[in-house]
Amino acid sequence: LPVQSAITQPQPGAAVPPGELTVRGYAWSGGGRAVVRVDVSLDGGRSWQVARLLGERPVPGRAWAWVLWELEVAVE
Repeated sequence: LPVQSAITQPQPGAAVPPGELTVRGYAWSGGGRAVVRVDVSLDGGRSWQVARLLGERPVPGRAWAWVLWELEVAVE
């Protein structure tokens, strides 16, 4: 399976005030492969930012669970 991911915060359609915003989510893969990177686009794919992975790193070949991620962004 290719890496799949979902944004959990902010909720779809949520109004966010200007300033710093933390975007959070989770990602998973298949075949025991670990998620090593999550790229997030906030402008429809024109640019991408690398999110920070949270928690412990899985043992290679034994990554059967999802990983949490977050990204700090500035909202104008």
